[in-house]
Amino acid sequence: MRVYTNQEPGRTIERPERRGVSRRTVIEEAKAKVSTIDLADRLCGPAGSLRRSGENWTGRCPLPDHEDRTPSFYVYEESNSFFCFGCLEGGDVVKLARHAWGFEKADVAMAAAQLLHEFGHEVPLRPAAWFRRQERQRPTRDAIEQTQKNVFCRRLFQHTVLPLIDAAIEDEGERTREIERAWREFRGLVS
Repeated sequence: MRVYTNQEPGRTIERPERRGVSRRTVIEEAKAKVSTIDLADRLCGPAGSLRRSGENWTGRCPLPDHEDRTPSFYVYEESNSFFCFGCLEGGDVVKLARHAWGFEKADVAMAAAQLLHEFGHEVPLRPAAWFRRQERQRPTRDAIEQTQKNVFCRRLFQHTVLPLIDAAIEDEGERTREIERAWREFRGLVS
């Protein structure tokens, strides 16, 4: 909560920092509920099992495309993070999940949701404001989608049907009538 002061002396107003947005994102929720050591232990399994090394844990790297012969993967319990000295990757539990399960950088929220699901936690629901915004934006998205369909339809007609008509009909008037009729039929099939 942020506290805002009004112009009247002594009067303050408490407002949430982000109105209409969930307090915790799915990424924050995953970081709070799943520890890096738990995920690393699950990923390393019995073959690359983690072992204590002072205050930290070490083992073979569980990330794909890195075949570890000697332990180079470290998990730091105090900071709830990891680092692999072999492949030079490091970060928090969500980044470990993203790399281990092959999610792209843009799909970090999906990796966090998968992480919560794997460990039996509820994935937080989207706030009501998100659904209202989706409804508000629906006409714009629909218009963009319809425009894309129209462009695709015209290009498909131009490159598939028109050459056939042009090759088959020599008379200009008959060709124009045939193109108009074919376009109406084509639009009926594609729409």
